[in-house]
Amino acid sequence: MQSFITEKPVKKGKKIKKLPQKKEQKFLDFYPIDKDFLPAIYYGFTTTSVPEIIKEDKAKASSIKEHWTKASKDAHWLFCENFAEERAAFLRHLSENMSHIPQPATIAYESSNLGMRGKKSLTLEIIGTGASIAEAILIKTTIAILKDAGVKDITIDINSIGDKESINKFSKDLVSFYRKNLNETPSHCRQNFKKDPFYAMACTNKQCIEAKEGAPTSVASLSDESREHFKEVLEYIEMMKIPYIINDYLLSDRKYCTQTVFEIKGTLDKSEEKVFAIGFKHENLAQKLGFKKDIVGAGVKIFLDKEKNTRKISKIHKPRLFFIQISDDAKHKSFEVIEMLRKEKIAVYHLLGRDKFGSQSALIEKLKVPYVMIMGKKESLDNTVIVRENITRSQVSVPIESLVEYIKKLE
Repeated sequence: MQSFITEKPVKKGKKIKKLPQKKEQKFLDFYPIDKDFLPAIYYGFTTTSVPEIIKEDKAKASSIKEHWTKASKDAHWLFCENFAEERAAFLRHLSENMSHIPQPATIAYESSNLGMRGKKSLTLEIIGTGASIAEAILIKTTIAILKDAGVKDITIDINSIGDKESINKFSKDLVSFYRKNLNETPSHCRQNFKKDPFYAMACTNKQCIEAKEGAPTSVASLSDESREHFKEVLEYIEMMKIPYIINDYLLSDRKYCTQTVFEIKGTLDKSEEKVFAIGFKHENLAQKLGFKKDIVGAGVKIFLDKEKNTRKISKIHKPRLFFIQISDDAKHKSFEVIEMLRKEKIAVYHLLGRDKFGSQSALIEKLKVPYVMIMGKKESLDNTVIVRENITRSQVSVPIESLVEYIKKLE
């Protein structure tokens, strides 16, 4: 590793003043975040400042942005006014400031570009992987945030539009279907449909709802690869024991997103059910926005009511353990372990987006953690975790139900 520390020559006979030894850091510092969004830190997200939308972002976004004609007020959330600009601003911010973050990068930032009075928003992004674990981490983290905020009766509406091949097939099927039904819809909806056939499925005008009865579904058009990806995402949700439905009418803008799209709903203070989070996956978006390098990723935007006295948090106790998971079974079980530790305010380093032992353990020496937790297929089946001391290499198998007590003794 190249050193950037330079030393001045010392004159003969002059004593060298010794610098004090740096004390062990007791706290993990991060960009200040609203207390309601703190679970994101425990799930491995790095916080950053809000990517400001500049003139350059707006220019890039205009190349993929549709200008809807008299769009329905209730039209689907991905047709929002500044969605493309936000994507462009974030990808620029990522390329300029966050290249040092290990891939896949897990990033969180609070948005000030909502246009929604009385609301606060957190955006979670996972960049650098196309694996289904990305959507799983986003959903699990979002649910932890919502539950801590008092949201009850949480359910997930989810769908998939698939990859480029799947999207093209579904678009052709929609065009063929609506040729027979489009005359029944308002004129402005017909104009929007010509720009993007997905609009007709998302629109909530009464005539459009009636016209789309019996329309083809995006799931039926999925390629084998996209179908497998969607299946894996659903398996993660089932492991979380969160009720979900496949909503055929839930579609993302094909210019912005691919694969999975979801909404997380719930109730707060006995109010009516509403959407608290929206999520999506994207591929090839960076190149469409004019960036040289393509970036695969997934994101979720979480909405909560603003409090009068919002408290920002910027520190938690520095983790003393690095959690490594090996095998799909262990990856599923990892969410249970992290959530259990989070509730006890025990933070651990982890890279759930990586599969191999070597790629996960490469950061252990740099982070200087004294202990490592390891869960393989055997441990996930036995409901245990191996806890290893880095210096002595001694290790012990700890039942998951006893893990919190064991870690507290280590501290």
